[in-house]
Amino acid sequence: MTNLPKLHEIVDDAPLVVCLGPGGVGKTTIAAVLGLRAAMAGRTALVLTIDPARRLADALGVAGLTNDPTPVHAFDRLHPSGTLSALMLDPAATFDHLIAVLVPDLERRHKLLENRIYLQLSRSLAGTLEYMAIERLHDIVVSDAYQSVVLDTPPTTNALDFLDAPERAARFFHERVTRWFVHRPERVTWTSRLFDRAGSTVLSLLGRVVGEEFVADMTAFFTAFGDLFGAFRIRGERVSALLRDRRTAFVVVASPDPFRLPEAIEIDRRLVEAGCAPRAFVVNQVEEAFAPEWLDLEASTDAAASVIESQAERERVRAFVERLEAHRRAHHEAARVHAETVAKLRAHAGRRPVFTAPRIPPGGGARESLLAIYQALFARAASTDESAPR
Repeated sequence: MTNLPKLHEIVDDAPLVVCLGPGGVGKTTIAAVLGLRAAMAGRTALVLTIDPARRLADALGVAGLTNDPTPVHAFDRLHPSGTLSALMLDPAATFDHLIAVLVPDLERRHKLLENRIYLQLSRSLAGTLEYMAIERLHDIVVSDAYQSVVLDTPPTTNALDFLDAPERAARFFHERVTRWFVHRPERVTWTSRLFDRAGSTVLSLLGRVVGEEFVADMTAFFTAFGDLFGAFRIRGERVSALLRDRRTAFVVVASPDPFRLPEAIEIDRRLVEAGCAPRAFVVNQVEEAFAPEWLDLEASTDAAASVIESQAERERVRAFVERLEAHRRAHHEAARVHAETVAKLRAHAGRRPVFTAPRIPPGGGARESLLAIYQALFARAASTDESAPR
């Protein structure tokens, strides 16, 4: 379908691009490419990853990433009018920062940050990673420091958890659970005295099971945390609205392996149900010819030589193109299977575009691989649109 939107048309003006996909498909690299594209479009761009594998730093050529944005200078010459930064979420640091913002009283804040229940909650409770991603995203969006944010989400089963993280947090901090632990002033009504007596009974029984010290820590935690629940919910609701904003672009990254195609389709289905239908799909690591199929070897050599503006290098370019073609022929069967998988995904996607990025042979650096994928998704697409036969 020739009238489907191009990838740059989908991501260039989106204030938030959310990349989702199963593990092992190169989703983090695609997120970096999309961030680079935003910078090359002249925008202030940030790539935020919550994937703990730390692959983003290698792809962007920086020594390491922290919970604060790190400027990326490896591609400055490619985006003179834009900027690119990246960060890797640190859930514990984000949680501590949030407490510092919401609890101005130093003594109260200190007690809360040292509470054993808080330390367990902020460091290892299931779902904390996704909820803190919501919090960090909230801070970044509210700051207005970036025109484009690319969010790289966790792989596989966690891919969609961040969508309902505020609701799950609200359920955890539900009043029916916390009321037994929150210290209240003296009540004077008969019903309040009955409630306090029931609460004391619950805490007494719980103390026999888990220990009085644990119950004391739990009570201190919920008492200190009690008036923050509303703030948590409000911040989460703001980000939920952003995720469902019509300008937000969801991109599903998939594998060309036919046995893994159902993973991408399931992610798409769940996103549609959540009101966040993906705008596009990217099938990564596809065995395919890098040059358009209608160009022969001589034309491919001429095209490559013209890019580097040196006909004297023609023989070296020709040898390189021949190696690429030899590699493609050696993987012809894989290319056929991958093409069939892409075709099936396109049939599922309907009016939504499906883009492909080639598998990069091993041996090259992370920066070179990222640039090759950028060429495939953006620069190559533009050239093939102009030169493809009608």
